[in-house]
Amino acid sequence: MIALIQEAFPDIIENVCLSSINNKHTFVFEDNQLNKGVLVSDRENYHLHIENNTNDYFHFLQNDDCVMKNIKGGQCDYVVLNSNSIHFIDAKIAKGNYSNHRREAYNQIENTFKYYSQKINFSEQYNIYGMVCFPSKRRIVQSSKSTKRKEFKIKYRIDLKEGNYILFE
Repeated sequence: MIALIQEAFPDIIENVCLSSINNKHTFVFEDNQLNKGVLVSDRENYHLHIENNTNDYFHFLQNDDCVMKNIKGGQCDYVVLNSNSIHFIDAKIAKGNYSNHRREAYNQIENTFKYYSQKINFSEQYNIYGMVCFPSKRRIVQSSKSTKRKEFKIKYRIDLKEGNYILFE
């Protein structure tokens, strides 16, 4: 999968926009001042926990302002992938009405998937996920609103979730 991403977006800069990771546990903090996700330890505040129970690498791609710059309609924050799955993730760290943040995240995930799909043919062999990530220490992934979840599944083959935990097995 990473080869498809690198072929579609040859300007991706390793160690700036793309990190290849083989850790069992990885934690991401959405830094408002840097306007990007930074990798942190589990003792620090984090917004996303990625558990890798495989011996393979997974890849963390800073999508917002790296792959997609100033795209009309917005874009999700990160793309996390391994050899058989891809997660389009939008982190919402603002307090307040989750409903409005959720609606904006759905639009950004959809816009990002459409952008990537113009350059990549996501065949049936790949599992595709969209995740809205709200702040909390550990939030189990739950299905998003049922109508949006069905719409994304039918239109794009995307399993739409809400949470802050990804497990690669």
